Amino acid sequence: MNENVNVNEKETEKEQAKSEYIPIRHKILVVDDEDANLRLLRRVLGRDYDVIEAVSGDAGIELLEEHEISLIISDQRMPGMTGVQLLEKSRDIRPDAIKMLLTGYTDLEALIGAINDGRVYKYIQKPWDAEELKMTVMRALESYDLKKHNDWLLEELQRAMGELESLSMGTIRALADALDAKCDYTAGHSLRVSRIAVVIGKKLGLDEDHLRDIELGGILHDIGKIGVPESILWKPDKLTDEEKEIMARHPVKSAQIIGELKGLKRAREYVKHHHEYFDGSGYPDGLSGEAIPIGARLIMVSDAYDAMTTDRPYRKSIGHENAINELKRMAGKQFDPSVVDALLELAKEGSEGLDKLIRDEEFSDNFLGLGLPMVEAKSTGKRYQEEVARNTKTASL
Repeated sequence: MNENVNVNEKETEKEQAKSEYIPIRHKILVVDDEDANLRLLRRVLGRDYDVIEAVSGDAGIELLEEHEISLIISDQRMPGMTGVQLLEKSRDIRPDAIKMLLTGYTDLEALIGAINDGRVYKYIQKPWDAEELKMTVMRALESYDLKKHNDWLLEELQRAMGELESLSMGTIRALADALDAKCDYTAGHSLRVSRIAVVIGKKLGLDEDHLRDIELGGILHDIGKIGVPESILWKPDKLTDEEKEIMARHPVKSAQIIGELKGLKRAREYVKHHHEYFDGSGYPDGLSGEAIPIGARLIMVSDAYDAMTTDRPYRKSIGHENAINELKRMAGKQFDPSVVDALLELAKEGSEGLDKLIRDEEFSDNFLGLGLPMVEAKSTGKRYQEEVARNTKTASL
């Protein structure tokens, strides 16, 4: 019973060590060529710290390589290597160790230079007071602990952010894949829209932060359709007014799925408003002109272009040229004219030129690291068509 308790206690201690910073018992290296001084330093500091002694600079360097030293206290005047020289060399071995210098004379120029170069935390003149030395050492090691604690906090923050980033990107891709799986006519649509919007944004001179949020918003813009019944998503005929109303809720649903995460705030607004028309006749809030977030205007144009140039349950692709003409016709009404102009410039070599810009091997602004799925045009909509055939057969029985 006691053995089990001890094992559990040890496991708990291990977990605590991972989740909190635990200060170590400090090792202090004292270097002096006089044995009497070493004995005195050991007597003053040995109760609270592990004191390691060296009688020369060279011996001190060897000990630094063997031990995790928190503080170095060195005499300045020693044969072969001065204290300043020792502390200078120690920077390559134990860069974080606090460095203090004991000196029996005043060489202000050398000492001030060493302090300014960061080689010396403080110098203490001989003869030194024991209580004052203990206080100085305690404060020096508090400084050491504070730096180590801050370094640990930074590492923990970076680790946590890395895990959050990994989790977020995994979740985002899972959501996008779930939507593609729901209706395979839209396979790859969200990522294509995302990339088209990014290259347009780059053409317009938007900064990297905006481009990253545009990429994210493009990936998530239709995520609310996960809650739309397949009977509406797969309907080959025009939607009824009630069905249109259900479909029109998806931008708000998408924004709700994203939630209130601070880092996704701007992308959330892009998603929510990507069906706002430039003339104010869109939804959900009837925004117009530049009141519509720039990312939403980019996603609107990119979404429309990709939808028109791919097969859908209710119609076949109208082709690149017809899609471009439709964008021109609706510029200033449904679409921001400047965004349409930027897309026209990017697509002046036809759909092949635009496709090349968003391929994995060419797309240089892939901030989220998500690859564009390979989608065979002949297989697109196969699952939908099989479902239609199944329903038709069932209805005829």
